[in-house]
Amino acid sequence: MGLLLALALGATGLLAETKLFILDSGKQESPPEMILVESEQSKGGKVFLQEVAGTQREVEESRILARLPVVPRPEDGVSRETAVAAINALLEAKTKEPALEKILQEEVEKWKARLDKLPSAEDPEALAKAEAAFVGAVAKAMPKAYDPVGEYSADQIQKQIAALEGLKKEFSVRAEEVNRLMESWKLEEKEQATGKKKFEGRWLSPDEWEKEKWAREKAAREAFLAKIQLPEVSPVLIGQGILLTALVGGAITALLGASFFFHGIIEIFRHRAWWKGTAWAVAGVLAIGLLGRAAGLLLAIPEPLPLAGNGNPEVLEEILWRQAGQNQALPAEIRVAGGDLNAWWQKRLRFAPLAVTEIVVLSTDGWKIQFSESGLKLDRIGHLLGHNFILRHELTFNRSEKGEDVYRVEATLGRLSLPPSLVLHSWEAWVRDVAKIATILPGAEGQGVERLEKGAVVITKK
Repeated sequence: MGLLLALALGATGLLAETKLFILDSGKQESPPEMILVESEQSKGGKVFLQEVAGTQREVEESRILARLPVVPRPEDGVSRETAVAAINALLEAKTKEPALEKILQEEVEKWKARLDKLPSAEDPEALAKAEAAFVGAVAKAMPKAYDPVGEYSADQIQKQIAALEGLKKEFSVRAEEVNRLMESWKLEEKEQATGKKKFEGRWLSPDEWEKEKWAREKAAREAFLAKIQLPEVSPVLIGQGILLTALVGGAITALLGASFFFHGIIEIFRHRAWWKGTAWAVAGVLAIGLLGRAAGLLLAIPEPLPLAGNGNPEVLEEILWRQAGQNQALPAEIRVAGGDLNAWWQKRLRFAPLAVTEIVVLSTDGWKIQFSESGLKLDRIGHLLGHNFILRHELTFNRSEKGEDVYRVEATLGRLSLPPSLVLHSWEAWVRDVAKIATILPGAEGQGVERLEKGAVVITKK
């Protein structure tokens, strides 16, 4: 019977005037009967009862042993005095009707739970207990406090409002406090319903939101890029030791050529040694001619690299901003055009100052690169004593019959071919500079060159 009573209390939406009636069964062996009554009417010693279940019953007044209050709904208000009186009435009925002790004790416990939420101002312990219960219920209903600048989905907002509505029903005496907690969530729901979007705690129309976001992102991007500086790279095109060695070698060759020539002239005109003198003179002319040819090739400017367009440095700036500034993952494949890379280098490249011991060197002014399907060409442009020089590296590769990639690097200074040792030395110096520049991209170590195209390089994740 207790289970049926509990189901009836939970399912019928009882009104405040509903009572719990205890009726004498009229049989000595049978226990008293309990029913839920929503209204009663007395007439001529008879009482007409309207049960919650819909049944109407007519009983003698003498059969009614007790009229007991039931626990009101959570949203219905109740005073502490009313709760105390209800508990006392139930306890009194429990002493008179031992057969109904279990059911009546369940009702007592319900009233006590309701009373715990209605502490007396004169009872500090009860106040503390009620406050702890309310705080715990709030934490359960709203695990995270509302964040004015946070973004919430419509589903999150609806679930949170529903949880707070349930809290308000449970703690009806503190409904005003719960309503204050709900105000921000209601505002979120209202503004979202009008189509507005939140930006840093402010509600804006979609157009205003896009403008504000774009302006803030642009300012943040410019501030970030202004702080980013590429590492300084080597300013030396050809080292001082190599340059001085070449100058000394050229001077020695010039002296030997002149010496051979004059020695041949002397042999011809003084000693009449025609064949011997002619040999020395020709050797001297060849030495000076080879030196002159080398000097001519050295000073000759090769044909400029055919670069398509002026290039746009913003392409690489955008990659840098999204990857290093916003910590976004790089796309699976990036296609970097040579023109864009050259424009970015021209804008960003920084060369370290020359050391005191490097005054007499071929110094570097800039880089230019051209990609092709068979490799790439790199121009490092420098100058010495007001004359421009171009050190051009040409990297080509092909695949052997065994499927191996074969690489070949050649270099010319002007149009003068350089020896292999100098080619590799200058190439490795450039690769080290590029690796140093790549450190500004934290994800660069996970990237690799997939292929070269005409005018571009394609980089993918390893």
